[in-house]
Amino acid sequence: MTYEVQAQSLEWQQIDWSYVPYLDEPRVDAFFYVPFGRVVSVPQFSKDQALEHPKSMSIDDLLDLYRENGFDTDVILENPLTHRGPTAVCPIGFPLNLPRTREFSELKKFRRWVCRIHVDINRDREKKLFSIPHIEVDPVFHWTEHLRLQGREVYGQTAVKVLKMLLS
Repeated sequence: MTYEVQAQSLEWQQIDWSYVPYLDEPRVDAFFYVPFGRVVSVPQFSKDQALEHPKSMSIDDLLDLYRENGFDTDVILENPLTHRGPTAVCPIGFPLNLPRTREFSELKKFRRWVCRIHVDINRDREKKLFSIPHIEVDPVFHWTEHLRLQGREVYGQTAVKVLKMLLS
């Protein structure tokens, strides 16, 4: 697989908010190819790596929350093979410009690029919604670097803290 083939695989994707996958469902996209023939494992998530929403929050309420805070929720630039279910993205700019930069030291590797926060929506077996964020190079501004750095996104507590900051 050549780098050019991968670069062309980014497409504007329509987001479907009608189906929300479970946190413990096996992920179809557990392995995918990135430029230069590397194989990247997509992490499986636990509740502590996600933003837990109140049990009373519906998927429509969550969609409204993201829209009200400037997230793209209808169409995003993404590889069509790597996401299923609802997702939202929001550009965050250069990560070193974020407040509390020292707290987000993991983001220093992205200091040269405009980044975005990308959120996948899942639910648990009790139907409670979870937002699972990660921070990555924004393909709208830097599609080559987005593909080249795939698999090196920032997940976990750092991404959750940035998401909470954007939604407050």
